[in-house]
Parts: sequence; structure tokens; C-alpha cells
Amino acid sequence: MIDMRRITIFAFILLVIIYLGSKYVLIDEKELPTSHTQQREIVGKELEVPGQTVFNPTKIGHVEVNSVEEIKARYQQKFSDLEAETNERIEALFLEAKNDYQEFSKAGDGSLKELYKKYADEGQKIEDETEAAFKVLYEEMSKELVSNGYNAAEAEEFKDKYLEQKELRKSEILEKALSIVRN
Repeated sequence: MIDMRRITIFAFILLVIIYLGSKYVLIDEKELPTSHTQQREIVGKELEVPGQTVFNPTKIGHVEVNSVEEIKARYQQKFSDLEAETNERIEALFLEAKNDYQEFSKAGDGSLKELYKKYADEGQKIEDETEAAFKVLYEEMSKELVSNGYNAAEAEEFKDKYLEQKELRKSEILEKALSIVRN
């Protein structure tokens, strides 16, 4: 069964297209609108035709364009290296604090508060340096994503993972420290 509503809409659209087409095709040059400025003719300009494809998805001109996955993989390695370096520094600090605490317990002299302050300050220094290094890497990655035509939000997963790992690491350190003090 033929739907009259659809036929009516189709006919109306067809009439509009025919009307607009005839208006532009059948215009007399004498009746051209005068509100537009006349276009200049370009004389003596040679247009250079590029020797290579302009819209190659992996290379535009002489600039190499990387995929999101390539960028993420490269920065994943950098973030992993930062995490490994930070973990090594934390472990070394933790072992040093453990040894100092054991010596403190045996000798019974000095202030536990001073010992805590010393290692809390060192731990904070490591955290601040890691935070600064992460921020630099994160901003570099965001800029590279944008410069390759991608959304900077693609880097958010790295920030979320970093914050999650940071909190997890803090909890682990606190648990280790409490187990040393309790023994």
C-alpha cells in the first residue's frame, strides 16, 4: 500500500530542489546580485602540485603521524620506568628506615619523633619528585596526542592508573611500617 504522506513529502522536496536548481541554472548574467564583491583573477601564479599524497593517514607532508596505540605504548614504557625507579627509591628508603628503627629500639636513645620526621620528609620528597616527573610525562603525552589529531582525554587512563597505584603503594608502605613497629 502506498503511503500518501511519504509521497507528499517526497513531492514537496522534489519541487524545492527543482525550484532551487532552476533558479541557479537559469540565471541571466545581467541579473547577478550586486551585493557581492567581484572576484579577482589570479594571474601569473603557478600552483605547486605535491609530489606525494597529501592525505596519507600516517604521514602528512614531512610530519609523521602516530596512532593512539603507538603513543600510548611509548608512554606506557616511560610511566613504567618512572614507577620502577620510584619503587626502588622507596624500597631503599624503607630498608634504611627499618635498620634505623631496629638500632633505635636496641639502643633506646634518641627520639622516635625525630626518626619518623626524617623518613616522612624523605618519603614526601620522593613523592613530590615522582609527582613532578609524572606531570611532565602526562603533559608531553597529552600534547603529542593533540598534535597527532587525537583527544587529550586518551591520556586520562594513565592518570587514573597513576593515582590508583600511588594510593595502593601508600597503603602498602603503611602496613609494612606498622608490622615493623609491632614486632
